[in-house]
Amino acid sequence: MSRHGHRPRSELTGLQNSLASIFSEASLEQLVSIARLRRSWANIVGPMMATRTEPANIETLADSGICLWIAVDHPIMAQQIRFLRDDIRKACFRHAGITNLFHIRTKIQAGAGIRAATPRKAVAKKITLSRKKAIALELTAIRDKNLRKAAFKARVAQLAYEMIPTKGVNE
Repeated sequence: MSRHGHRPRSELTGLQNSLASIFSEASLEQLVSIARLRRSWANIVGPMMATRTEPANIETLADSGICLWIAVDHPIMAQQIRFLRDDIRKACFRHAGITNLFHIRTKIQAGAGIRAATPRKAVAKKITLSRKKAIALELTAIRDKNLRKAAFKARVAQLAYEMIPTKGVNE
């Protein structure tokens, strides 16, 4: 501790350095590679196959190559992966920087697939004429006509797109 009773400043280190002290360098590289693959999976195999398949594991082989294990939700997807293995190998290099990918193997796993996050579309609710009149009355203190008009539009839009909590739905 310093002379005033404060603790000394801590030094920030990168997350990868901290994880490297916990994991071996090889296993840390595998984690990073899987993360890159998962982020780019829809670009590697296409959006339809990405919803039914996902990269499960990267295994380092004795001959210094890499084996990519892909979880699939149906045997037909496993067959499709086998047909496309050369294209997948090239796409893994192009999109995720994975080199030395010698083997691509599949395993059946129920629920496999990376679901794309679909953005929720905002839906405006109707604002009644009486509510609009009340808003206009609230804004009569604003003397500038353009500013009053902009404030009115903003308040109506705020009410129209106001989020209403739904019961029993967790998102």
